[in-house]
Amino acid sequence: MSVIFEIAAWLIFAGFGLALSVIDMREHRLPNNLVAIAALLGLAAVAASAISSGDPGSLVRAVLGAVMVFGALLVMALIAPSGLGMGDVKLGAVTGLYLGWLGWSWLFWGTFIGFGIGAVWAVALIMLKKAQSSTPIAFGPFLILGVVVSALLAI
Repeated sequence: MSVIFEIAAWLIFAGFGLALSVIDMREHRLPNNLVAIAALLGLAAVAASAISSGDPGSLVRAVLGAVMVFGALLVMALIAPSGLGMGDVKLGAVTGLYLGWLGWSWLFWGTFIGFGIGAVWAVALIMLKKAQSSTPIAFGPFLILGVVVSALLAI
């Protein structure tokens, strides 16, 4: 039964991740209602998976991951408000939830992967003269991509 909840959790992440990525790329915003629903449904599915598999530690790790990534991004946004939006900070709770669920090392690596891919993208745009250092770049898709890459590597 836990496999069903695991699949449900990843389908929730995929669906909301895709929708939020498209919105962020088009509008440079992450709607609070969609991020909140993704967080609540993700938490419910992760909790159901943890309980049904007899691994409550994975739920604790997921919740702590959500708090840690949210907190780290919040500090970054407060230090450099023009560099990171509050939508990204809130999305960090969702990505931290899933990365924490995968494991402590994935919490670090998944966030690092998202930042790394985002940085490579930004530098490439600047080098191709498609952007300047002040050009806003949607960061949500890169946070989401960090979770996707981590989940695929963790298989």
